[in-house]
Amino acid sequence: MPIIKSNHKDLFRTPATEDKLNLVQLLLNVQELSVNLSLSLLKIIHRELINNQNQNHNHSLFKRYAEAIESMRYHNADMLQLVVAAWKFHQSPSTATPAEWFPDDQLSDK
Repeated sequence: MPIIKSNHKDLFRTPATEDKLNLVQLLLNVQELSVNLSLSLLKIIHRELINNQNQNHNHSLFKRYAEAIESMRYHNADMLQLVVAAWKFHQSPSTATPAEWFPDDQLSDK
């Protein structure tokens, strides 16, 4: 049984965007990421990144978010397509599917 070396108070803190990105990457690595879970996590992370854009936010989080999308696109494109379809189906006017998810589609439209 592994010994927990971190402060027990860390168990009860609100997860930061970085923690959510770590979770996405972990679930991608073990192939346990479902469409619904992907959609939920990506929407939450996307909203947090957009809302914190005006602050001095760590740009590495944007890079890690893009890497997670690219990893999902490379390893499980079908699932990402389902996530995008679900995002579009449930979208409100302010939550359109981010264009950077499919940059190749933008090139083919021109």
